Amino acid sequence: MKIIEKNTECFSLKHISICFTEMSSQEQAKLDNLLYRVRAKTLVDKHDLLTFLTIYELADLIKIWPASQEKLALERIFKRHQIIWSGQNFSFDLTLDPIVYSIVNVTPDSFYDGAEENLNLDFILQRVEQDLQEGAQVIELGGKSSRPGYADISPEEEWQRLAQPLQNIRQAFPEAVIAIDTDEAYVMQRVLDAGADIINDIDGFDTPEKLQLMQEYQPALVAMNNGRAGMNYADNVYQELPAYFTEKQKELNQLDIANAQICVDPGVGFSGGATGIDSLQRVKTTELLTNLGLPVMIAISRKSFMTNLLNMEVDERLLSTLILENQMMMDGGRVLRVHDVAATRRLIENFKIYQKY
Repeated sequence: MKIIEKNTECFSLKHISICFTEMSSQEQAKLDNLLYRVRAKTLVDKHDLLTFLTIYELADLIKIWPASQEKLALERIFKRHQIIWSGQNFSFDLTLDPIVYSIVNVTPDSFYDGAEENLNLDFILQRVEQDLQEGAQVIELGGKSSRPGYADISPEEEWQRLAQPLQNIRQAFPEAVIAIDTDEAYVMQRVLDAGADIINDIDGFDTPEKLQLMQEYQPALVAMNNGRAGMNYADNVYQELPAYFTEKQKELNQLDIANAQICVDPGVGFSGGATGIDSLQRVKTTELLTNLGLPVMIAISRKSFMTNLLNMEVDERLLSTLILENQMMMDGGRVLRVHDVAATRRLIENFKIYQKY
């Protein structure tokens, strides 16, 4: 028997195409028994069997396959599709294990939880401690709102909001992985000097100054296509987002930024008007973006398109958030950027149980 991966030009966590060929009738019968769970995704002729496996199904097949050259071939295929996200002080194997990436807004005007208490250091530290206890693996601080129609502030004011919380979180929780949500090079440099691990830029590192900083500091990063100023509006997100991120990946690689440092965000909820259709289409690009072999962020938490499109009021949006997050994990998204850490942790646990049986 030979085992051949059919599509080696891209990556996937949902549809990994594997051909089992040159089989005896006995081997084919044995393989058919091993693949009983995925018969609906299997094509068989006299000597060949073609199947499409999720990464979880492939992992399960490897576990039960007897030690042999064929098992090694399956393990090589699995390794090719592994998704690692790493920085200078952390490394997450996301292949089978999605992570919770907690939003901690240091702003009075964020779309969901904006309040003056967000500027209080004790409140921020209590929130971070609670989120870490509830299972957050990344803590993201944001010093200004990026909601539709937001009022911009100066980079100096943004840094002023972030400086003390960042310093105190690093001291109180030295093992915590800390991300900063900013689109300002001025802020990026200062938070990196202060010990931030990840930079999340809603504008996708769109200036030479930002790119130079990323090359110099080599952090992990999150690059978004938000469809706003400076980016072409995506008439067809299913074509334009993969093309955009393919070029962004090449641009970052040329700066010696490795694929393992790069996470991509399809930019749900930032553009496309009041209907919410653009946002839902961006949700559905998740599987296409996993073809790049990069971690894909799931950043839809309680966003307003859910009211416009799904008729969910503000206090009901957790339900639609969890439903769509589950689908995006099925499609290969692995970094869940959220307000509701405990609920998301339970979602991931139940998602993994579902994949197990």
